[in-house]
Amino acid sequence: MLQWTFYKPTEIEKRIKTLYQSIGIESPADIQEELIASLLDIKLRYADAPSLSFEKGKFRCIVIDNTLPEDEQRKHFFHELGHLFRGHSGDQSRFPDLFKGLLEEQAEHFAKNAMMPYHMIQTLPLPEYEKDFPYLIACEFHVSYSLAKERWEQIKRRISAGRWEQACIEHERHRYRKASPDNWCDQAKEMFRLAIDRKLRNGQGVIIR
Repeated sequence: MLQWTFYKPTEIEKRIKTLYQSIGIESPADIQEELIASLLDIKLRYADAPSLSFEKGKFRCIVIDNTLPEDEQRKHFFHELGHLFRGHSGDQSRFPDLFKGLLEEQAEHFAKNAMMPYHMIQTLPLPEYEKDFPYLIACEFHVSYSLAKERWEQIKRRISAGRWEQACIEHERHRYRKASPDNWCDQAKEMFRLAIDRKLRNGQGVIIR
């Protein structure tokens, strides 16, 4: 059983959730390029040209290469939306390659999370077999199986990390409870009292930390 209680969303996932909720995007069926562009007041154009996005003042525009397959066009839209969302404005051709690579990585990360937001994946019914979950994600969010599987594996890793972190916290709490004199058994308390008395009789000081 998938334990979502251990899942800790990233900052970008939280921001995407807030963005979608603010414009009324509530279900996988609502994640449509034209609808999102309209709600965000972004001009969306399809052309026989490389995909790009640009912003000037309050004017924002995304151009998608219409020669690409539909699933690739969808990926390109959310990638370019990521550039606008993160404020990657300006002529990137003048940026150092390392910096351009960082911007592309950020936009790609945004796209993956925006196409398959965690808070909507949470609401999907779990199939009988876990191996079928990527197929369900791919079908519900209209993405390729490979992309859905990548997102699913990412989610599982984060749940595992959250479970491990919680186990470590519980382990430390248990250690603290055992170390606290309030939780000692009567025999341990008596032995400790006798040891203190012995030190005092021998003229030794006792330091309580």
